[in-house]
Amino acid sequence: MLEVVICDDDKEDLDKATLMLDKILSEYQVQYQIRSFLSANELLNSNDKIDIGILDISMEELGGITLGRKLKEKNHDIKIIYITSYEEYMAQAINKEPADEMHSRMYTNQGKRLKEMKTQIMEILGQEKYPEIEKEFEILDESGTKAGCVCLKLNEILYFEYIKRSRKAAIIMEDCRYECECTFENLVEELHPYDFAVNHRGCLINVRHIEKIQGFHIYLDNGKELSLAQKRSSDFREEMNKFLQKTQRRE
Repeated sequence: MLEVVICDDDKEDLDKATLMLDKILSEYQVQYQIRSFLSANELLNSNDKIDIGILDISMEELGGITLGRKLKEKNHDIKIIYITSYEEYMAQAINKEPADEMHSRMYTNQGKRLKEMKTQIMEILGQEKYPEIEKEFEILDESGTKAGCVCLKLNEILYFEYIKRSRKAAIIMEDCRYECECTFENLVEELHPYDFAVNHRGCLINVRHIEKIQGFHIYLDNGKELSLAQKRSSDFREEMNKFLQKTQRRE
């Protein structure tokens, strides 16, 4: 169960943030619970488990930056997302918090706030071991007609192959293949936090299924061989190294 708390001393902002978070998390097949707090001290005095804390920096009772530090003193593994409309507070947070622990953004409007919060939540989920995460895809039949939706476990997808002329992508799995309507850029942006990386134009690989890389050839754990574009080689290998370092830390 993913335990998420939101703390904001403005009731209207708190309700909006809670609704946005529920909308984001409901898109993924992850069990979660959201608890809302109008009081920073009430949250700090709570002994309940917290995985993610979403904190308003500009609270009067106790600023979100201070609250975030105190929460991390109690639980080093908690992930913090700071929300605020005051640029000076954000600058203060960025200067004082370690870079690898900062998940903070400026939110200037409702649409951007939703998008940015979704990105950060996805980044955090991508850092954890959640093999049960599923994503819903709208599937096309052989004629290109929409044929309903299917939920697929992300860790079971080998790679995506984009078919540019028809604006759709083939979803390649171990024992089956689907096609879905999408834009490749959106697919890359959405799945990057879940260890997917572009190996060449129009191909997005789940790096957890890579057995080895030799030169400009990628070998998957099912024996499939894919090419690695020379101009993408450096970035792709860097993504692979990040994944390996991340998995080693979990073990």
